Amino acid sequence: MRPLEEAFRERLSRLAPQDPLVLAVSGGGDSVALAHLVKRVGRWGVVAHLDHGLRPESPEDLAFVRALAERLGFPFVGERVEVAKVAEARGENLEALAREIRYAFLHRVAKERGAKAILTAHTLDDQAETVLLKLLQGTARGLGVREKEGLVVRPLLPFPREALRDYLLTLGEAWREDPTNQDLSLDRNYLRLMVFPLLLRRFPRAREAFYRFARAREAEEGFLEREAQARLLPDPRFFVPAYRVAPLLHAPEALRRRALRRVLEALDLRPEERLVLLLEEALRGKAGTLPGGHTARRQGGALFLIPPAPKVPLPPGFRRARPGDYLERPFGRKRLVEFLAEKGVPKELRPLWPVRGEGQRVEEVYGLYPPPPEERWMGLALEEARKAFGEGEVPVGAVLVVGERVYTAHNRVEASGDPTAHAEALLLRQAGKEARGGRVYVTLEPCRMCHHALLEAGVEVVYGTENLKEGALTRFGDGRRMKGGVREGECAKLLRDFFARRREGCRSG
Repeated sequence: MRPLEEAFRERLSRLAPQDPLVLAVSGGGDSVALAHLVKRVGRWGVVAHLDHGLRPESPEDLAFVRALAERLGFPFVGERVEVAKVAEARGENLEALAREIRYAFLHRVAKERGAKAILTAHTLDDQAETVLLKLLQGTARGLGVREKEGLVVRPLLPFPREALRDYLLTLGEAWREDPTNQDLSLDRNYLRLMVFPLLLRRFPRAREAFYRFARAREAEEGFLEREAQARLLPDPRFFVPAYRVAPLLHAPEALRRRALRRVLEALDLRPEERLVLLLEEALRGKAGTLPGGHTARRQGGALFLIPPAPKVPLPPGFRRARPGDYLERPFGRKRLVEFLAEKGVPKELRPLWPVRGEGQRVEEVYGLYPPPPEERWMGLALEEARKAFGEGEVPVGAVLVVGERVYTAHNRVEASGDPTAHAEALLLRQAGKEARGGRVYVTLEPCRMCHHALLEAGVEVVYGTENLKEGALTRFGDGRRMKGGVREGECAKLLRDFFARRREGCRSG
């Protein structure tokens, strides 16, 4: 067995130990070498080829790959998608869409064939080009090509492109050349054809250095991504993307920016520095418009990403809010626009909000009225918080709901002389083992102590307003089994009033 084959066999057995495999083969030298290596090391795969319909000669590529699969004795799956037409119809970026469609095709083949891994033919050169390109673009998240992402495995990453071409020549095998790879208007081609030849003359081991750098970054990425993701707490009360502001604003800058890049990527936007800065300004109250038309606006404790009006979803049976609409409630009418403002809905979203009713009389406001059960439970927690206020305790109230059982408590730190007598802790003491599977509604985001106890007890958390000093998420970045923002205005006002009265008492004393 040749040294290249032996090295490949060892990597493949570590990264993808089970057959069958899906082999992504375009017909280029790298992917053809991948198919031959899989065969030569005794593994079994399905050759998959997607024709993007972007070049006149692309059907010849498909025929070439089909013939290759037959010679190797591998099953073949081919498909053609007119990607340019799809991109035009959707108004999306052609390159990004082509990649999305290709990977969707490969995953579909893997599911149909029961494959354990999808092999792609990214090489040492691809890794080096990707690292340098992302550095130049300023999109440093996920700096390199990952060795393994879910089912996708890239066993050729340590091997240079010329070594794979030499391998094919020793086998007497041909491959297809994509003429667009010579187009210098494309950034990657420019780096490959113009920059790297110069770079390698001065730094012969540059590609290996980029590879090591990407591997080191990849090892760090997992940890940093988890920490950043924890700061992205979706606000589930709204039907457009919305995230709690405080956990982001109080995060270390590096984590906040990483989290905001994830927000941009979720909108199919390249996470450029200028767009990250735009979102940072939005967090601090300055609204901005992103490419594609999304408006980034802070309203209350949430950062909203409001799509352009035509893209705001309208559930079946609902219509848009209209001027003059009013909400009919048992205790009186209220102008719909005022009701939406009270609920923290940004002004751009108010005319687009789904409602149901007759004429201008609104009987249902999607997701907001009739009030969802969590608002009722938070109302009960607020009653407990007001009791704490009257007793001179920090006004935090909590309710634990477990099936049909309901437990209530409020802070008792001063009265008991026990610094652990927080409302959440008192609930757990009441419920004991019965708490498992329940949900706590608490007016203030739990501290680290209480949050850990709730997690250990198997309890979910819904909080009203953020705890800026000691919040498990806002201060320490742990938002597991937690969501927030329910009746945040009332919860926050009660705390403000309490501390204002305490300060006034200190001054008068």
